[in-house]
Amino acid sequence: MSKFFIEKSQIKDNKACIVGDDVAHLVKVLRVQTGDKLLLCDGDGTDFETKVSSVSKEQVVVDILDSHPSQTEPTTEVTLYQGLPKQGKMEWIIEKCTEMGISRIVPVQMERSVVRLSAEQAEKKQQRWAKTAEAAAKQCGRGKIPEVCVPVALSSLKREALPEFLLLPYEAEKSHTMQEALQENRAKSVGIFIGPEGGFAEKEVLFLQELGAKCVTLGPRILRTETAGLAALTILLYEWGDLS
Repeated sequence: MSKFFIEKSQIKDNKACIVGDDVAHLVKVLRVQTGDKLLLCDGDGTDFETKVSSVSKEQVVVDILDSHPSQTEPTTEVTLYQGLPKQGKMEWIIEKCTEMGISRIVPVQMERSVVRLSAEQAEKKQQRWAKTAEAAAKQCGRGKIPEVCVPVALSSLKREALPEFLLLPYEAEKSHTMQEALQENRAKSVGIFIGPEGGFAEKEVLFLQELGAKCVTLGPRILRTETAGLAALTILLYEWGDLS
């Protein structure tokens, strides 16, 4: 059953109206017809089982048969603070982390980030990245579309605005494993900090430790920036039972 995201404003009196780009996909690609079943989601964790009642070039109207909480969302909200990578890598990171269950992605400008974005460039990138997250959420059946934020400077982060538990995978950490850190702590919200291609500057590590981040190792091999966040997210969800 195909799944599509809609706004809550599109739902009224046990009916929903699908508009925009999804209509063309439904009509031209899936060739949806009256009576076909569709699975809709409000992007806030509620799924709707529906049946198509009318089809046109402008909209697809469905009757809502049932609604229930999405079964695809992790119980832990995980935010990835990703050091801005070279061009093209962020889309891959967003896509794969969305598939695994990330809740939020915050691109972070760090000292060793090669990419430098103006305010206008950052805004345009965020809009494109948000579409990447939405497309990935549709493909893998998520109940929520991960939030992708406008890039921020690392120094602008404040403890009160960060998740409850903070993890810092760091190549210089050799003894404290991520599994040990996860067994010692359990939180409803977690932040994972990943450096860009050149890694963290030492002063950035000290800054994040002052914010409460715990340095951990992901193993004896140094992972690429586009691999490290996905690996850390997978370990976390597995250790806390969200992949069972």
